[in-house]
Amino acid sequence: MKKNIRRMAMGMACLFLLSTLVACNKPAATPEAAASKYPEKPFEMIVPMSAGGGSDVFIRTLTKVVADNKLSPQPMVVVNKPGGSGSIGWSYVANDHKGNPYELSTVSSSFYTGPLSGQSPVSYKDFTHIMALCVDPNLLLVSADSKYQTLQELLADAKANPEKISAAGSSGLSVDAITFYSLQEKSGTKMKYVPFGGGGEVMTSIMGKHTTYGFLGPSEAAAQIEAGKLRALAVTTADRVSGELKDVPTLKELGYDIVMAQTRGIVAPTGISAEQVKYLEDVFTKAAATPEWKKFVADNFMEETIMNSEQFTKESENISKMFEKYLSVIGK
Repeated sequence: MKKNIRRMAMGMACLFLLSTLVACNKPAATPEAAASKYPEKPFEMIVPMSAGGGSDVFIRTLTKVVADNKLSPQPMVVVNKPGGSGSIGWSYVANDHKGNPYELSTVSSSFYTGPLSGQSPVSYKDFTHIMALCVDPNLLLVSADSKYQTLQELLADAKANPEKISAAGSSGLSVDAITFYSLQEKSGTKMKYVPFGGGGEVMTSIMGKHTTYGFLGPSEAAAQIEAGKLRALAVTTADRVSGELKDVPTLKELGYDIVMAQTRGIVAPTGISAEQVKYLEDVFTKAAATPEWKKFVADNFMEETIMNSEQFTKESENISKMFEKYLSVIGK
């Protein structure tokens, strides 16, 4: 009996030793294995502007397409962090969440102009570029009951009455600010530029006639134009846009050589893996191929411009160089 007990004890001891040796010699989980579990929790999609603007509409539409088509097993939660012409939101992503593949954001013109003017501590170099999806033009708009039927009438009044005419824009470092100051310079006028926190506030200002006119992207203004509450006097594209806005002249054809548009895409913090970048690229590539997304782009007079991570990174470098040339126009 005692011999049997000793044999059992020795056997259990051997089994314990064997299991310990196997555990010690088991290969550690590789980065590839860890990445294969991605994503394991919800994404936070930061919009560095207030609700209702072009960036907000872009992101909310994109994340809805992803959710409706079940392209990601984890939800993408949109969070607005406005302030500082976008610098607060972008700093939150770049500085507070390095290496975090669950923190994403969109880009707009102040993504590039902010750091160039010293008003943002982070630049495009502080982000991992995921994908660009489209280019969004700007419209120069007045309220539907404005006395100005054409841009020529508005600028004639501005020339006759310096600083009487005011324009609403999404921020002092945006595409519309550059367009405003370029137009002022080329038309020989003196007007007032009034920066707001985002497109929603700009729309309220135009419709309430708190400013004479303002700038909005087609995605922001389309519904109000269709409802007869806003009227477009000019568009910032090189050629006229199609559809309902086909009769709106370009600034260029009106004699002002100004062509401006915003590239819209997705970025993440630095330090995320190549596998995670590829996963996100695939998700947004599939979203961009859906009928819902293509309809959104067409209905809002955007130009589909798909760029992968590498292409988008190079494009950001080009955009930054372009804006650097324009900063002297807006007094920087």
